[in-house]
Amino acid sequence: MKHTIRTKALALLTVGLMLLVLGGWAPAPADMKIVEVATVDELLAAIGPNVTVALQPGEYDFAAATTYGKATGNPCCRWDATAEQGFELYVTGVDGLTLRGAGMDETTLLAEDRYANVLTIANSRNVTVSGITAGHDPAPGYCSGGVLHFVNCGTVTVEGCGLFGCGTTGVWTMNCNDVTVTGSRIYECSDSAVYADGCWNVQVLDSEIDHNGWKNDTPASCLFQSYGGDGFTVSDCRVHDNSAYTLFECNNTRNACFLTNKVEYNALQSAFTLRGVPAVVGGCAFHGNDLYTWFGDSSLAALDPDGNELTAIDLAAMQIRPVQYADMEIAPLKEPTPVPPGGEITVTNADEFLAAIGPDRTIVVSESFCLADAADYGSDEGLYYRWETCYDGPQLVISGVYDLTIRGAKADGSTTVTAVPRYANVIGFTFCDNVTIADLTLGHSDGTSECSGDVLDFENCNGITLDGCRLYGCGTLGVNAWYCTELQLTDCEIYDCSIGGVVLGSVYDVTFENCSIHDVPSPAISLYGCDEVMWNNADVSGEHFDVSKSGNLIPVTIG
Repeated sequence: MKHTIRTKALALLTVGLMLLVLGGWAPAPADMKIVEVATVDELLAAIGPNVTVALQPGEYDFAAATTYGKATGNPCCRWDATAEQGFELYVTGVDGLTLRGAGMDETTLLAEDRYANVLTIANSRNVTVSGITAGHDPAPGYCSGGVLHFVNCGTVTVEGCGLFGCGTTGVWTMNCNDVTVTGSRIYECSDSAVYADGCWNVQVLDSEIDHNGWKNDTPASCLFQSYGGDGFTVSDCRVHDNSAYTLFECNNTRNACFLTNKVEYNALQSAFTLRGVPAVVGGCAFHGNDLYTWFGDSSLAALDPDGNELTAIDLAAMQIRPVQYADMEIAPLKEPTPVPPGGEITVTNADEFLAAIGPDRTIVVSESFCLADAADYGSDEGLYYRWETCYDGPQLVISGVYDLTIRGAKADGSTTVTAVPRYANVIGFTFCDNVTIADLTLGHSDGTSECSGDVLDFENCNGITLDGCRLYGCGTLGVNAWYCTELQLTDCEIYDCSIGGVVLGSVYDVTFENCSIHDVPSPAISLYGCDEVMWNNADVSGEHFDVSKSGNLIPVTIG
């Protein structure tokens, strides 16, 4: 059976190989600042945009930093608390950063906290990590933190690195584009080698993937895994001596390829699990594997580069060979509308609103609109927004923005933004810094029906301000926020929601001022693991509350 497929030009795969042939990356530009460091404190101080940090040989244990768990004194990096009462290094806003070690066998980054990612880099472009080995303290054990974690980043290169467990995942990317892992080794991780969530053009080239999934005799969930996005390629790799439920899994990922790889001596429940969109497999060799089945539950068949469905017999007989294949035509991510002088963009409909989403700007909504009226509703993707599929339709997620204000043109909040799907949040925000929503009314288009989506949903955000907003049902909650800091609600009204008004989980530094929450089920407010919560200038202690007609909190017991 023939399928129409879009596959990738060989030139995309040769980028990493050319770099190896040429002996590494090109020298830094003349205006690039180069800082040599020999201690973890010097490393933390040197991190910044347009900097090449040259790490001298040795071990850099983040837990040994004099600022560990405290203010770093560097606006580009901070310590985030973990579930084990430790801390992980979070680096943000470092366009043009290169971390260059002395070589995989010479320079090592270590984290002791097993719930921490060794290094997280967020909201950055043109980032390179090369010539280092990274992992958790090599004492035996199991952990819940990954090694390299990239969030909302573009043009990321991991080259000539060793990434080891104890670490759940070697390279974990979220909402990133143009990520290349080349000439590296990922080994002894407990859950996966490379995991891409909502990413564009992720390539794993000419690397060794070995001995993952043996921690505590528990197989890895999947060695290579992608959810959503466009373009996920594993090519010219040796994958050996791993234990995993699945070798290569893609869920609704367009243009996924597994090419010219040697897969040897692995214990695998299944080789491929492909859902929503098939992947291209070609030029590989599968030898000496303990393999239960080629395709996992509910999996589509894989395709060869010509679009033919591959059978188990085809895969078993496949041999290593170079694969020539045509252009993938990976859909480009839309750049946001340029910011005019003054920093304000006025929008009148859903298309203009989506085009305007980006950092360091104010979006003024002058007319009410429904997100479902967008021309490419549910299908287009921008650098700072995406659509996630829900049971009855897509939901909008804004991700990776900073210093963004969305406000209605009228101070009375009469401008309304609505969504149609009842299982979708009206708008979700992830990994955003300094977001303000003001003078807007938000809810689902029909406020009389039951639904399973919230109005505003925040996850892993910092500096959220809601001012003069009206959040209504149909919506299960007006505000649902988890793992956030600095949340302030002022002069907001939340009403007619089906489950409650506000649910906060692991949110720190919360302020409610002059807010009205009414006509919602009890409890109106639920707080789980939150700290420093204020209601009208009074400290809040407890988990569940209703709001009286006079605006006071009333503790309630549930269960």
